[in-house]
Amino acid sequence: MKKLSLLMFAILILGCDTETSVVDEPPPVIEEPPPVVMEAEPVGHPLIARGTVKHGEVNVDPEPLNRHGFHFELTQDFFRYWVWLYVKDSEYLNWDATLVRDRDRRDSVWIRRMDDYDLLEFDTEYKLVMSFQDVDCEFIDIVIEFRTKPQRSIVEETPTVMEERTPVVPSGEHFRLDIVDLAIVDGTVFHGEDNVDPEPLNANGIHFEFDEPIRKYEIDLRLDGGATLGWLPRGLVEPENPVGQIKIMPAEGFPLLEFDTIYEIDILVQDVICRTSEFKIVFRTKPKP
Repeated sequence: MKKLSLLMFAILILGCDTETSVVDEPPPVIEEPPPVVMEAEPVGHPLIARGTVKHGEVNVDPEPLNRHGFHFELTQDFFRYWVWLYVKDSEYLNWDATLVRDRDRRDSVWIRRMDDYDLLEFDTEYKLVMSFQDVDCEFIDIVIEFRTKPQRSIVEETPTVMEERTPVVPSGEHFRLDIVDLAIVDGTVFHGEDNVDPEPLNANGIHFEFDEPIRKYEIDLRLDGGATLGWLPRGLVEPENPVGQIKIMPAEGFPLLEFDTIYEIDILVQDVICRTSEFKIVFRTKPKP
């Protein structure tokens, strides 16, 4: 019994001196996978439905472009466009950039190389700049940068020697073509006219004819430097079809032209290719008989 008591006492002593050891383990290290490098997708433009090349495109074959040119279909109609093709940050290439002057609206663009000029080369960056004028006469500019593919050829070709020419468009310069103003080719009265009979004008109105059809116009007859006579039409007029003539007529309840009086006609016109011109016609009626 004594031995058993001593054994239990020893076990009790050992149990009191023993503590459970807690070891703080470091959190597991999770290795992140290396980032996936993605090539940038070619960026389009909302105005372009489809086209020969896209902005940011690489490995473009230049040979079909040299033979057939560029073609773009658009998502809306436009009246005019300009085109400039460059070696990126360098010279202007002499491709067809003819201004569209047709009165019909367009929704596609063709850009072709002029004969014997400026072939696109392999492994070269190019910039195509297109400037459109829409049906509201607003300008929309589109820049398309692309790179042609490297040339894979075992035979080393002799570099083509090209005669240097003064660029048609200075490198990097973006400009608008000079636009000739509209002209009045006929009318009931002309600027500076004196001794005008007011009675035919009161009966039949005043009309003007232009050298191009008009898509918008505004015309107002007033005393010289004074109040409007309120003849019709008043305000901005947008005919359904472009017209070559505009006319203003007396309105019921508004003043007629009087004898021996100076009058002024203010005209604002815009033609189908968005040329806007202003005219001021000042004339004097004859003395009363």
